[in-house]
Amino acid sequence: MSAEFAHRDGLVGRTVGRYRLTGKIGSGGMGSVYKAVHIEIEDLVVAVKLLSQSLLADDGLRRRFRDEAAICARLGERSPHIVQIRDYGILEDLDLPYFTMEFLQGRSLQERIYERVPIELAISIAWQICEGLQVAHEAGIVHRDLKPGNIYLIRDPRLGEKVKILDFGIARIVQDAAVAAQGRMATQGYLGTPQYSSPEQLRGQGVDGRSDIYSLGMILYELFAGVCPFAVEDQSFGTWYQIHTEALPSTMSAANPRALVPNAIEQVILRCLAKKPSERPASPLEIIEQLRTAVERPETRIAASLPLTRPPATGFVLAPEQLARLENQLAKLVGPIAPTLIRQALGSAANAGELVELLSAQLSESQRQAFSQKALAQLAATSTLPSLPPTATSLPPNPPSQPGVDPAFVQRCERELSLLVGPIATFLIQNALKGAPASPAHLVDRLAGEIGDERKAAQFRQKLL
Repeated sequence: MSAEFAHRDGLVGRTVGRYRLTGKIGSGGMGSVYKAVHIEIEDLVVAVKLLSQSLLADDGLRRRFRDEAAICARLGERSPHIVQIRDYGILEDLDLPYFTMEFLQGRSLQERIYERVPIELAISIAWQICEGLQVAHEAGIVHRDLKPGNIYLIRDPRLGEKVKILDFGIARIVQDAAVAAQGRMATQGYLGTPQYSSPEQLRGQGVDGRSDIYSLGMILYELFAGVCPFAVEDQSFGTWYQIHTEALPSTMSAANPRALVPNAIEQVILRCLAKKPSERPASPLEIIEQLRTAVERPETRIAASLPLTRPPATGFVLAPEQLARLENQLAKLVGPIAPTLIRQALGSAANAGELVELLSAQLSESQRQAFSQKALAQLAATSTLPSLPPTATSLPPNPPSQPGVDPAFVQRCERELSLLVGPIATFLIQNALKGAPASPAHLVDRLAGEIGDERKAAQFRQKLL
């Protein structure tokens, strides 16, 4: 925030409850949000949302503002993926309602959504959004304005990026604010943001949790494919109304030829975008289960470390006979998915060394060195290949084995862990194995320490030891 902006805002520097406002973070239809520090403990930082002074005369909006705080406070206690509300009060000299909430250091999904992210991270983000929504829907609350701008990502040592859902009920409040300010009726029955609204929401019909499922489908499509599922000429209400009620979403490969999204995951997302609510997943929990099934498919698991989109073409190609030999060699290890893996890797590799490195990463540690040596020898034997980088043939020695940890036990750990933390279990298992745990008990202790919930960690230990 610029110093000029802070100087022009008369509330900056004021004390609100036990906090002093230090800067304005943003504003919307209902009011503004400020960064604030505790008056006695400067390291205690929160965000403070205040109702707009122009809306103070509307008792209905004041009540809705208080209700928003109450809803978020109730949901935030039940889910770590919903913003936490700390306090509610009135700034007495201005008769100005406010509530305090946790101060989030990160960025919105809107800033992240078109970046290239690993499939594992995208699935983790999807999973966390679903967990937060499930808590809301179980409490009978529909978000109505789910969009990338209302989803915040903060750094987390266990999850990589932790999801926080913001502004539950804000769409209804914003509309009421617009009606109060303009003195006229808004679009009858409509609440939300047209780009992310369901067909029934745009029609002004009654909505339930499945409307949020449609909005989530829009978000996940953009997160995984890197583009909008529909070709849009303008952002008007009429255009989005026609698209959401009539147009079918493009397949991800058609919308973005560089997208590398496993088909099983794409189908889960496309089901969320069904026009009829009855044809969508019934709940966020059902989406979690469908994603779990999709993640467990071999073609999804083996591609999990590749980026979701390929970079611009590098010009590196294989001769037909080279491609056939490589596919044959890889198929002996991974089966019929070999051509798909090679095609994906070719989209990212600049030379033969990078190609082999990408493919080797999809194999077990015991297979990597033999495959890499043979593949590099075959590819380097053809003079039409670009020269290999000096490090391409310098393969690392076999990694140390994990004494006392049977591969079947590792798979059992991953299966049990995924039931508690979702698809990120694969990532946690890989990290735990890097330190060569000395025994099954040691591995289980490491994984239990990553769960972040003592009850679930104890349950995990009990099942495995």
